[in-house]
Amino acid sequence: MRNFLINKIWELIKKDKNVYLLTADLGYWVLNELLDKYPEQCINVWIAEQNMIWIASGLALSWKKVFCYSIVPFITMRCYEQIRIDICSHNLDITLIWVWWWFAYWTLWNTHYWIEDINIMNWLPNMQIYSPADSIEIESWFNLLINEKSPKYIRLNRWGENNLYNKKINETEIKNWIKIFDWKDLIIFTTGQITLSVKETIEELKINNYSIKLVSIPFLKPINKNAIKNHINWISKVITIEEHSIIWWLWSNIADIIAENNLNVQFKKIWIKDQFFYKAWNQDYMRKLAWIDRQSITNEIKNILN
Repeated sequence: MRNFLINKIWELIKKDKNVYLLTADLGYWVLNELLDKYPEQCINVWIAEQNMIWIASGLALSWKKVFCYSIVPFITMRCYEQIRIDICSHNLDITLIWVWWWFAYWTLWNTHYWIEDINIMNWLPNMQIYSPADSIEIESWFNLLINEKSPKYIRLNRWGENNLYNKKINETEIKNWIKIFDWKDLIIFTTGQITLSVKETIEELKINNYSIKLVSIPFLKPINKNAIKNHINWISKVITIEEHSIIWWLWSNIADIIAENNLNVQFKKIWIKDQFFYKAWNQDYMRKLAWIDRQSITNEIKNILN
């Protein structure tokens, strides 16, 4: 996903001198050639994330389209006030590309990954939040992203993940969220790269004649309340699965919509506990530690269906 999105931005930079990409001393595997070929439009501000936000804001106020690139902890908490005041209060056309919110930098422990990002970004007025499951989802809403002039946050996986889909998705489909499976016993809402693991889990459960509807949600803010309600209709069991802290976001938004519309459903959430993790290994191990690995998800789904 990361490489795919950077390549799409590269295409824009080649065509338009008003497009800028800033990085805070990160992303060299994917940005080196861009930094060399387009030094006036691709700028490394070094280890100075707050400065990066100030520079991006100045460019955006000069009618430039700006992308900022870093890993999640460095470009969120470290410069949160600058994002709030300089970007959001002016409603600037700046896209913050934040690479892998959880466990991609597992060897570097809690300083380099976290599980609270959607929560704190959701508090910011004007901020839009995107959480694609794969590069096909990115491609389907990239034109929407380019035409949108407000602040945007994109959370991406770092690794070379497989695609979730075997065909392109049109813009109408992605605005209403994407049905991956459309069955009747249970509906699962999920977002981001963990959607692939959930899909694989459901494919295993199909063998035992379980009928599960799976919906991927790439647009987290603003959230499409009508889409949620329409997907839930005629289904009595609902699960949300997210690679994020229990505090806030996907599950709580869907719970609010269920309550506001008096929907008579059984509701379950699968998320990461509100805690720090004091062990570090690969991504699969960390998901297992947090009870969001495939086996844990499978067990939870079976418990609800049974």
